Amino acid sequence: MKNVLLSECSNSCISNASITTGKGLIKIVSNQTLRIMKLTTILILVAFLQVNAKGFSQNVTLNEKNSNLDKVFTEIRKQTGYDFLYNTRLLRNTVPVTVKANNSSLEEVLDQVFKNQPLTYTITENTIILKRRDERFLEQTSKFSLVPNSADFKSSSASSSAKVSSFNIEQKRADIRGKVIDATGEALIGVSVRVKGSDTGASTDINGNFVLNAPDNAILVFTYIGYVTQEVAVNGRTSVNVTMVEDRQALSEVVVTAFGVTKAKRGLGYAVQEVRGEDFTESRQNNIANSLTGKIAGVDATQANSGAGGSSRVIIRGNTSLNGNQQPLYVVDGMPINNTNRGPATSSGGLNVDRGDGISSMNPDDIATISVLKGGAAAALYGSQAANGVILITTKKGSAQKGVGIEVTSDANFGSPSIFPNFQYEYGQGNDGVKPATAAAALSSGRLSYGAKMDGSMVMQFDGVMRPYSPFSVKDNIKNFYQTSQNITNTVAFNAGSEKLRMRLSVSDLRAKDQQPNSEYKRKTANLNVTGKMGKNDFLTIESSVQYNLVEGTNRPNVGYAEINAAWPVYLAANTVDVRYMRGDPNRPGINAATGRELEWNPVPAAINPYYAAYQLGNEDTRQRLIGRASVQANILPNLFVKGTVARDFNFYTDEFYVPKTNAFTPLGYFQSSTQQDDKTNFQGIVNYNERFLKDKIGLNLLGGVQSERDFSKGNSANGNQWVVPDFYSITNLVNRDLVNASQGSFGTNSVFGEANIDYNNLFYLTVTGRQDWFSVLNPGFNSIFYPSVGASFILSEVVKMPKFMDYAKLRSSWAEVGSATVNAGSINQTYSVSTVNAYGLPTLSNPNVLNNPNIRPVTVETIEGGFEVQMLNSRLGLDVNYYSRRTRNDILSPPISGATGFAAGRRNLGLVTNKGWEISLTGTPIKKDNFSWDVNYNFGYNQSKIVELAEGINVLTLGSGIGGPQMINAVGLPYSTVRAYVMRRDASGTLVYNKATGYEDRVLTDIGVGNPPYLMGLGNNFRYKRFSLTVDIDSKFGAVGYSNLIQYATRFGHTPITLPGRESGLTVTGVDQTGAPFTRVWNVATLDTYYNNLGNAYAGMWVYKTDFVKLRRAVLKYNLPVSALKFMRVQSASIGITGLNLAILYQDKRTKEAGIDPEMQETIGNAQGSQGVAMPRTRNIGFNLNLRF
Repeated sequence: MKNVLLSECSNSCISNASITTGKGLIKIVSNQTLRIMKLTTILILVAFLQVNAKGFSQNVTLNEKNSNLDKVFTEIRKQTGYDFLYNTRLLRNTVPVTVKANNSSLEEVLDQVFKNQPLTYTITENTIILKRRDERFLEQTSKFSLVPNSADFKSSSASSSAKVSSFNIEQKRADIRGKVIDATGEALIGVSVRVKGSDTGASTDINGNFVLNAPDNAILVFTYIGYVTQEVAVNGRTSVNVTMVEDRQALSEVVVTAFGVTKAKRGLGYAVQEVRGEDFTESRQNNIANSLTGKIAGVDATQANSGAGGSSRVIIRGNTSLNGNQQPLYVVDGMPINNTNRGPATSSGGLNVDRGDGISSMNPDDIATISVLKGGAAAALYGSQAANGVILITTKKGSAQKGVGIEVTSDANFGSPSIFPNFQYEYGQGNDGVKPATAAAALSSGRLSYGAKMDGSMVMQFDGVMRPYSPFSVKDNIKNFYQTSQNITNTVAFNAGSEKLRMRLSVSDLRAKDQQPNSEYKRKTANLNVTGKMGKNDFLTIESSVQYNLVEGTNRPNVGYAEINAAWPVYLAANTVDVRYMRGDPNRPGINAATGRELEWNPVPAAINPYYAAYQLGNEDTRQRLIGRASVQANILPNLFVKGTVARDFNFYTDEFYVPKTNAFTPLGYFQSSTQQDDKTNFQGIVNYNERFLKDKIGLNLLGGVQSERDFSKGNSANGNQWVVPDFYSITNLVNRDLVNASQGSFGTNSVFGEANIDYNNLFYLTVTGRQDWFSVLNPGFNSIFYPSVGASFILSEVVKMPKFMDYAKLRSSWAEVGSATVNAGSINQTYSVSTVNAYGLPTLSNPNVLNNPNIRPVTVETIEGGFEVQMLNSRLGLDVNYYSRRTRNDILSPPISGATGFAAGRRNLGLVTNKGWEISLTGTPIKKDNFSWDVNYNFGYNQSKIVELAEGINVLTLGSGIGGPQMINAVGLPYSTVRAYVMRRDASGTLVYNKATGYEDRVLTDIGVGNPPYLMGLGNNFRYKRFSLTVDIDSKFGAVGYSNLIQYATRFGHTPITLPGRESGLTVTGVDQTGAPFTRVWNVATLDTYYNNLGNAYAGMWVYKTDFVKLRRAVLKYNLPVSALKFMRVQSASIGITGLNLAILYQDKRTKEAGIDPEMQETIGNAQGSQGVAMPRTRNIGFNLNLRF
């Protein structure tokens, strides 16, 4: 554009009113036609259709009353083809508008729309660009010396048809060229580039380039949706290139709340945090819930090390129920889903595998965001299901675009053991300080390391073969038995649609090979989302989604006791034994080729051969799941809509487990099988109304609705033992078959709910909700409860003058009461079971051992919370602090009662549990340069739980117990899941007290610590340099303890260094006896193994460790490939990445580290936290991913 002297300009260029108010500017429109205008926004991921400016209409007919600007923009876009370009923050303080226009010009309509709004606009080609209204216009324009003469002012003021005679443009102007890219190096299309203080502007083209005629000392303002607005001084340059950075604050200004409703975060009276979908896919875990670790303040996400496809345990703000379900409600696209888990139990023999939970079947590639509603006020609208909080999952939807978009994602990661126990390798296999001399002696001491000092001589081993009497470390056994785990996921997604109809279809395939040989996990997922709009002004909006999952598990690894657990001998075989020699027959691993039966390696048949467990035992499970949802929304008025939704979650599950006739522990073999069907159906209707009053000072939003949920389940099991024909595993091939056990149940909940949101001038917000639930599982008169909540927030920064560094400040507070009915169908009234197991084979009724109570009431959970949010330093630093207090009353349990009643336990309401804590979230951008940026976020949570009361005469309830170890209890005055175990008794001076009769240390039961960590922390870092990005996540937990059954057994068997004293000449112990008299005893070499066996077995508290840790949880190095190099493939974007999970333990307690155990000790996802059995090692995973968009 050339420099010109404007001698004349008609009133159509600068109106009379514009001149008199000082708001007239020279409109400069570029001659370049935009061929493609794609505006990408992370919030709604919408790509607009290709447009051609020549065909657009510029006359508009509107009749809108109290309509939101978004609705007005949509109607103008439909009539004219013009697009709107703006940062979402600009709409924050706008008010609904009333517009009446009949075939009026676009400019006249826009003037009506933006009258009395804090915004103004400019039109560049076919784009309407919004900006803040600047009242200091004259001051700004004077800098550019746009000076009309006084005569022209008078002339134009007198007549609208007068002309401006001349303008003097005194500054030197030039064509400024440049390119705008994002942090990954990709060109940004449609970025608004304007001269600050004027309407001179342009937009970037398909390659991100722009050209603009501007003064040589101008300041260019770059604006793009979802990115931080940048101002760049020209300083005489003719080339200006800019890299734009995502606006994290703008992206977090709205969040998903109850029923999938998106609300402005400033109006919420409670704490809520959101995680983006890419955080689950860049370095993925098979169960997405596990990825929440360290990302949300106050959320404890853990998982047992039980193989691919295992369950997760997510606890929000501590445990609420004394021994019921603690996990939150999972809601997908506004409707609840079934999250039944089939995880392992504590202290369990037999088959104890983890077959996953409901959330483990979700495909991370289909998730757009996850919001966590932590407080009662946030979740109150979900009523009885939300006592433990709510996790809202929003899936990806289709986008309007030309043609069909295709996204291909491939991810592969490979795991290897990351931690190994520290054992002793001075004294080898044997008993009483003697090496095994025969195969029988080697078998007898197969798991014992109480032999002679290792000397490399040849000794007999369990299989009758002579081998060197040399150390063979447990680390080598672990590496030799376990294979590299593999997790390979491929997803293809298709996007298509227009403004009226949008669709997204994805198909995904996950194939995992576990560490344990012959163990596999497969998950296939298909997901279809369709959204359609119909009628004038989009009167109807129809949404539908269908998700299908097929999950198959084969030979899942066992967790817990020795029986069926392949990990047991890998860790606990004598320290001169190579586990590979247990393989036996090469063609039938784990089989003794000479006998055709299990190759035994130790004297206890229950301690299985690891290869036999992996290859000869068999367990299989299959889950088919179909989740369907459909909704219809009718927009009756611009501010009133009704919506009906129906959703169903259908699960069908089968499993089988068999033990062959060749097994040493159960030599005749046995078989177990079951099927289970679970259905959850929801019907929901809501009405939503919005209005503003008193000159738009008061805003009102009313929501009301009804919901009906029906749950149905049925199942059966068929078991038996003693195979007739070997290797034919069917219920028909059993000598002894148990009666088929069939069960069926159904229950329902009916609800009405409402919410009122009131705001004053967008400064003060008040939200009141209420929900009434009626439960079918409770008796009339006791089966209904009302759940209210009140929340308020106040935008302090818009009322009180803040320091310059303070951009935003908000106060909030809320109170709520939620609850649940934690009983199953048929549990309130007395029922009897039918059996034919008697001498006559006749049906009989057996009396249950639990006395039911028809007057059971629902559990109630009351929550109070308050906090504040601030943004500082141009939103480069943010702080969110929250305090909460939660009280759970009337829990439903069955504590023991007197046997004189004829029952062992009686159901009743009891207890009071409190949880109090703090949550802190800190976000910041320490460095923000054109080519380099560093974003950081820190989450901290502290929760203090306490059992305030149980019931009269009851002070302790047992949650569970570790194998051979402590109990996890709930006791009055103590925190939830306190670990109670025996330790050695000491007198007042600290001297050990011995039992004079046995010679062993006396013991006392003591409370050692808690199983749930009260302190949770997470630190996330994201570094960007040109096309490269590096994400590093660190998380930590402090304040808990855990019992290691592995170290307990290893000590009993002589593997740990603590058992070395006395190996040469015996062990002398000294102290006092129970009377206080001096005590001394010598344990000679022959009896030393007895002493250490008792040491491991009798004092479980010795094997309780602090589970504090700081872990480098995740690292992702990603490179965004230049699209220009892939033009032949028509690729829109492409990236490759190297990923890592569980990379390193940066800190752990010294004693825990010396033992060589992982501080993350979980044997179960249940309530009895604080114990770990013998399980596979936790892995360190390294992988890569590829993402292509066409």
